[in-house]
Amino acid sequence: MAANLINYSKENIEKILESNDVEKVTDALLYLTFNIDDFDWVQDTILRMISNLEEDISGLAITCVGHLARIYSKIDKDKIIPCLQLKAKDKRFEGRVGDALDDINMFAK
Repeated sequence: MAANLINYSKENIEKILESNDVEKVTDALLYLTFNIDDFDWVQDTILRMISNLEEDISGLAITCVGHLARIYSKIDKDKIIPCLQLKAKDKRFEGRVGDALDDINMFAK
């Protein structure tokens, strides 16, 4: 679980995110979403991971967008919304995208 990443720096997280280990990457995504206090870096990292070819990683990154909106009460809609709209065209992600958009509308000012 993400608890293994308690002392990880952004640099260490970046290395993990570049790996092919889905479990480690998803743990790192959850860790950075809930534990790194740098909105711009977290948002940009999540945005980058939405494009990951691995369905579990991309799907979790979409979910993390909603968490980010809730935690920070903001989101860069100009960056995030077009990316989510593109992912919504893929049936595998449309439910997660809908949930993320709901969170954005509810929590992001």
